[in-house]
Amino acid sequence: MTTYTKKRVLVIFTGGTVAGNVAKSKVSQNTKSDPNNFIAILEDSVDIVKKNWHIEISPSIVELLNVDSSNMQPENWTMIIEEIHKKYDDYDSFIVLHGTNTMGYTAAALTFSLENINKPVILTGAQVPLGYLGTDSVTNLVNSLRMAVWGYHEIKGVMAVFGSKIITGARVKKGTDFDYDPFKAFQTGSLGEIGRFMRIDEAAMKRHVSYLSKYKALAIQSKVLSVKKNFETKHIASLTEFPGMSENIFQSLVENNGIKAFVFRAFGAGDPSSHLFPAFKYLKKKKIPIVITTQAPSGVSNFQVNETGQYLREHDLAIPAYDMSIEAMTVKLAWLLAQKTKYEDIKQKMIEDMHGEITLEQELI
Repeated sequence: MTTYTKKRVLVIFTGGTVAGNVAKSKVSQNTKSDPNNFIAILEDSVDIVKKNWHIEISPSIVELLNVDSSNMQPENWTMIIEEIHKKYDDYDSFIVLHGTNTMGYTAAALTFSLENINKPVILTGAQVPLGYLGTDSVTNLVNSLRMAVWGYHEIKGVMAVFGSKIITGARVKKGTDFDYDPFKAFQTGSLGEIGRFMRIDEAAMKRHVSYLSKYKALAIQSKVLSVKKNFETKHIASLTEFPGMSENIFQSLVENNGIKAFVFRAFGAGDPSSHLFPAFKYLKKKKIPIVITTQAPSGVSNFQVNETGQYLREHDLAIPAYDMSIEAMTVKLAWLLAQKTKYEDIKQKMIEDMHGEITLEQELI
C-alpha cells in the first residue's frame, strides 16, 4: 500500500496581470479571472504529483485583494504578512499570486518581515493574464506548486518562481515588460532554474535558508514566528541625481514634507557631485540617513572608487548601498524606520547582510 505525504498549500490571491488587471486592448480579450479558476487549473498537477512524487496536495485559495500591482501599498504587504501569520499552523506552504510591477518590493517586504519562517512562501504571477492567448499564468502557478512541495532539497523562506527562474526574495528584480522570463536575481545568481526538470543551486539555496535562523530559531509554530510587519514609506524620499541638481532640495523635503530618510541614485560607484556635500552634512547633523546607490544598472555603490565617494566615506556622510537593489534598500529602510530604529543603528543595519540582500566588498588596493 502506497503511503502519501500530505501537503497543504494556500494560494493567496492579490490580483495583478495574472488576474486580468490590464488595460483594454483591441487585439486581446478583457478577461477577469475568478480566484477559483486557479485552483481548478491545479487539479491535473495535483494528480501527477500524487502519482509520481507520492505527495497528496490539498490546495486552497483566499482572495485577499485584487489590485493592479502598481497600486500595491505597504498596508497591502502587511495584509499578506498577517494572512500568512494567521494561517501559518494550517498550511505547509504559501503561494502569493501577485502582479509583476511591484513584485520585487513585496518579495523584499515579506523577506524582512518573516524573519525566521520555516515554510516556503513563493511569489508568482504572469506576463499574460489567465484566459488570454499565450498566457504564462498556468506554467508559473504549476511551477510554484512544484517548488512549494519539493522534497529533494530544503526549501523554505520567501522566493519568486517566474518563467524559468527561482529567485531569493531580497533579490527579485524585473528587467522587462515583454519576455516570459522578466525577472532576474539582482547582481547574483538565482537559487535555481525550473523547466521540465528543477535544477537547484545547492550552495545558493543553503545560503538562502541559513539566513532564516540568523536571529531566531526557525518557527515551527505561529506563536514563535518573528513578524515585523510595518513599513514607514511615506517619510522616505527617493531621488535621482543629475548635473546641476539643487542642493536645497534635501533640506526643503525635510523641513516642508517631514522626510526622515533618503534613497539617492548618484553617479559612478556612488559618487555624487561635490556641490551636494553641504546637503549631506545637513542630513548628518539632523540624523537623517541617506542611502546612496548608483545609476549604473549593474553597478556597485561602495564609496571606494572616486574622490567624491571616498569623501562621503571618510566623513561618514552617507550609507553605501553596495549591490542592493532599489527595491530591497527602500523596503529595508522603511522597515527599519517603522521599528523606530535609531540613526546610528540604521547606518549599521543597512550594511548588514540580513537576508542575502547585500554583498560587502573588500577594500580596494
